[in-house]
Amino acid sequence: MKITSTKLKSKLEQAARFLHISIPYDKDDKYGLISFDDGLMTELECEKDFVPPMLNIETQRLEVTVDLFERKVIDWDYNDYLRMWAKVCDSGTYTLLDADMKPLWQINGYVPNAMIPPYEDGFGDYLELAIEHDGALPQWQTIPDFSDFVEDGEAPKPIKTNKWHRAEDAYRDVMRHKLNNEEMIWLLQRLMAKYTLTPKEILKEILF
Repeated sequence: MKITSTKLKSKLEQAARFLHISIPYDKDDKYGLISFDDGLMTELECEKDFVPPMLNIETQRLEVTVDLFERKVIDWDYNDYLRMWAKVCDSGTYTLLDADMKPLWQINGYVPNAMIPPYEDGFGDYLELAIEHDGALPQWQTIPDFSDFVEDGEAPKPIKTNKWHRAEDAYRDVMRHKLNNEEMIWLLQRLMAKYTLTPKEILKEILF
């Protein structure tokens, strides 16, 4: 049965806690569609050794997960101010997650500027992240606006962030040695704590 927009809006307002943003990145893009600065007009992407802290090396995508109510990028370890300005157009993926990091609803395409700055100046094409040293996003709205997801969203497709890759690497490194039941429980607990995984997710995504 197709979910009505009213029910969907209510569901997202009640259940959505995080937003995962994923956009393609090409450092050699001569058109400069994505730029970074330190808040002092220094263009960081011009520095030869600069690597965006949100870059997933394997997928070559910029990925951040935002706590919508804390208005903060989770697991931010750059420890400095960073501003990213991107002309994304229709190449991004935006996934709403619940409190357990389970995907709820997704937009594949234009930027949901009702939720993501620069808001009305983004026109669905532009995305701005002004991230403080501790991951805070002071420009973001106190109350998230889910209207773009209600209007243009769809059931989410599975996403794999760099956390999944690190969890898989950790599992394979440990599994080179034969584990007893007690050691396996320890491994699962460590992965759950570090990578926000449930036992069921670990079994589904890693063990098989």
